[in-house]
Amino acid sequence: MDYDFFDYKYNITGYDGRDFNGIMHVVYILICLILIPLLIRHLKGKGQKKITKIMQVTAIALIIEEIVKISWESYWDIKTGQGFNAGGILPLETCSLFIYTLTVAAFGKGKAKDCALAWMSSIGVLGGVSYILFTNVLKWYPFFTYGAFHSMIFHFLMVFIGLLIPFSGYHRFSLEDINNGFMPQLLMAAVVIPLDYRYNWDYMLLHHAGGIPLVEEVAERFAMHGVPFMTTLMVLVLYYLMGALLTLNSIGIQKSDLSELSNREAKREKTAWING
Repeated sequence: MDYDFFDYKYNITGYDGRDFNGIMHVVYILICLILIPLLIRHLKGKGQKKITKIMQVTAIALIIEEIVKISWESYWDIKTGQGFNAGGILPLETCSLFIYTLTVAAFGKGKAKDCALAWMSSIGVLGGVSYILFTNVLKWYPFFTYGAFHSMIFHFLMVFIGLLIPFSGYHRFSLEDINNGFMPQLLMAAVVIPLDYRYNWDYMLLHHAGGIPLVEEVAERFAMHGVPFMTTLMVLVLYYLMGALLTLNSIGIQKSDLSELSNREAKREKTAWING
């Protein structure tokens, strides 16, 4: 292989996607499995101010990095004659919502912040975990390249911060957060759906469900029968259901933590009474 760290996919020669489902993909999964729990454990008792500061710094860094990545990719697309990739490069994917929700969660307050936190801990975690398991960027970029690192770090942060929120108690989850967490998804969908249908794009997978096993095949059948809007509805329902399951999981995590804390306090009181 002949490539430099910042080389674009069209300039990388001799790479056949071997890192996807290869040893480096396994390394990435192991790094996530080890580092994410360790970071959460380290930050769990640091308090809301510390976690808010981490969110603020990360949000600013991701905004800058997204601008750099879009500029870098667009430069090479245009230079190599591909043209501006409006249907694939804009921050309109479901995972792109992490940039917006993280910013709102870090700097906002009230209902908007609640919705952002609920999305990051549900659909955001789902998107991040799906990416970690199926790191498609490695089909086009070797592991040690900017294109791969940008994507892998981004989704690592999605899962890390998304799980940090319930495990640290930063936000106390309730059943209301099932709908709260779906609100950012609906707002983005309201922007994306007209564009997808107007330009035959597939942002948020709301037009062709491209790449979703089984669902993509059903989407093709809907298109053949002239009812592509059924694909949009089906994918939105899937987002809602999966988000609801993960929100219920966050509620369960926090109930378990409260129960454990209550048991520890009860034991302390009992010990103090006996020793008193």
